[in-house]
Amino acid sequence: MLAEGTGLGYCTASMHSRITATLGPLWKRVVGAFFAHFFRCLLLAVSISQWVVLGYLWPAVRHLPIAAQVAGPLFIYAVNHALALRTQRQRRDRAPVGGMPRLYYAVSCTCLFCVIFVLFNNALWLTAKVLLGALAAQAGTVQAHHMRIYSELDSVFEWLANAGMASIAVAFAYGYTIGQRRLRVRQFTLPLRNCPPAWSGLRIVQISDIHIGQNIDRIQLAGFVQRANDLHPDILCITGDIADSPSADLENFLPILAGLRARYGVYAILGNHDHYAGADEVEAALRRLTSFTVLRDQHTTVEVNGHCLRIIGLDDYGEDWARGRKLIPYLEAAMAAAPEAEPVLLLSHRPDVFARAAEHGVALTLAGHTHGGQIGIPWFGGRVRNVAEFMTEFDRGLFERNGSYLYVNCGLGVTGQRIRLNTPREIAVMQVVGC
Repeated sequence: MLAEGTGLGYCTASMHSRITATLGPLWKRVVGAFFAHFFRCLLLAVSISQWVVLGYLWPAVRHLPIAAQVAGPLFIYAVNHALALRTQRQRRDRAPVGGMPRLYYAVSCTCLFCVIFVLFNNALWLTAKVLLGALAAQAGTVQAHHMRIYSELDSVFEWLANAGMASIAVAFAYGYTIGQRRLRVRQFTLPLRNCPPAWSGLRIVQISDIHIGQNIDRIQLAGFVQRANDLHPDILCITGDIADSPSADLENFLPILAGLRARYGVYAILGNHDHYAGADEVEAALRRLTSFTVLRDQHTTVEVNGHCLRIIGLDDYGEDWARGRKLIPYLEAAMAAAPEAEPVLLLSHRPDVFARAAEHGVALTLAGHTHGGQIGIPWFGGRVRNVAEFMTEFDRGLFERNGSYLYVNCGLGVTGQRIRLNTPREIAVMQVVGC
């Protein structure tokens, strides 16, 4: 269970940084202890959620003695912990995780979100009862009328709880099946800063967060490569997390990825998962098995229709290294060395560098890392709210600041759970226009 996660694990360090920045010393220690044991806490929350949902589906569970109510979640926790350790061993040995364990993990994750909804629903129910009680007392409402309103209120919120849990179950079933198989090609036309007229129509294609490992197969990867090639990229960029973990089978997967083609080359950087897998090993495999240009705090210049484009690739330095930094050493050095009128394409796995990039006048920054949250909820104005908002203000999609652009790709792979809800796998195409 810990090995599978819930799709939220990659944002825990970011949440930790944001929360502790606003708390006093005591609460910082409490929050620090929580995040130090985050996955155990998460596993316990999942286990309790499974027990609660079991009680909803089988009412007899609710009437068990208190000792059984305590023992039940603890037993489920022990089972989940054993399954998590087993899955970790399988991944380490590159053995496939079976369909039944994956189904169990999917149900467990769904239970967690159902119980979160129920807690929110119950909080609203309690608030409504308190407000109605206060209004009734002030108006001197008779007891019978008061009790009838309470009964109707209970029925409404019970219906909302049941309808909400059913909706979540259906939505997650879709996300684990159809949703996580969807691939979206997003195309934009952008007037890039300092680009010459000869570049009008230039196509920059971005893929990100492939996560070679247990959650992708070679046939699927070959399909992604073909789809990207069909877009006829002039420049193709891979913005990190090519490998998922140390057990990633790069020898068999990278020759497939090597099929990517672009008129002026394929450029790749590494992400935090590549560092977890072994940055030097991933880089060496990329250089040996592909013809990509790998940039780790490096830059290169490519000539496009008689004009130079500078491509800067930043390496990844671990948790939240880009957040709030006034200086990003290699970016500062590379921009200082760049000719003033030369357009710059910046590749950074984490999108938080955009604030500095915009100050430097970088034409276009391409990033990934967030997966768009993997699980999104449609919101007003066409916005999709998602857990990546806990990580960064640049959670997904296109951003503009002072004439500089950032695109945060939702990625081709998944981390934790094989679920994508309102967040398809993604290939992005930026076509230069109006230079």
